[in-house]
Amino acid sequence: MTKVLILRASGKIRPIPISGLDLIQISIVDITPNEEVINKVSLENVNYIIIMSTTVVKYLGEKIRQLNSNARVIGVGPQTCSEVKRLGTACDMPREFSSHGIIEMMRELPRGRIAILRSLKGNDYMRKELSRIGYDVIEYGIYDVTPNSVNVDITCRLINYVDYVAFMSPMTYEAIRDCARKVLEGKTVISIGRVTASRMKYDGLNPLMPSEYTLDGVLKILMNHLMTSNESLG
Repeated sequence: MTKVLILRASGKIRPIPISGLDLIQISIVDITPNEEVINKVSLENVNYIIIMSTTVVKYLGEKIRQLNSNARVIGVGPQTCSEVKRLGTACDMPREFSSHGIIEMMRELPRGRIAILRSLKGNDYMRKELSRIGYDVIEYGIYDVTPNSVNVDITCRLINYVDYVAFMSPMTYEAIRDCARKVLEGKTVISIGRVTASRMKYDGLNPLMPSEYTLDGVLKILMNHLMTSNESLG
């Protein structure tokens, strides 16, 4: 049976109802709230609020629930927007579920003040680009992500025995990069999006990447690759 290893952050693992595969999910990244910043976040007097993960919604739910109707909320993807809408707040998404997609979306909107809510480990590309095209940008690092040393060690051993490895964020790759980079050269690897793929390509890997940067997108490209591989063997 084909073995697939999916590497995620803590709190993100959910049952995946796919038969015929041995799916293994491991949380190799721990999430820690940045309480000092969470307490200081102000969403008043902003025109746009960009939410980069469901984890942001988890820690700022009450503030998002109390937003005034003048602020437009933009979630990075369908799961994030779904969590925002549960709070009774409207949420829009870019065509591409990524920071690149958000920038393209914002190019077409009236300029104003933006609050970006994200991880402390997020790169500064979006902040710089939005500032460059005329927005007044403030960014909050709502939580930190750090490798879980025990699960990283387990993963580095387990990778030798699986056929596919799927990385669900840049940090999930960075967490095992040193111990598993050579082994990954002999595996089929999947990246959830552009930033993760870029880091892997820098190390000489050639990841598959879905057109939709979600778990469903990852699973779809996995199944398509399996079908293509089986046909070529037949």
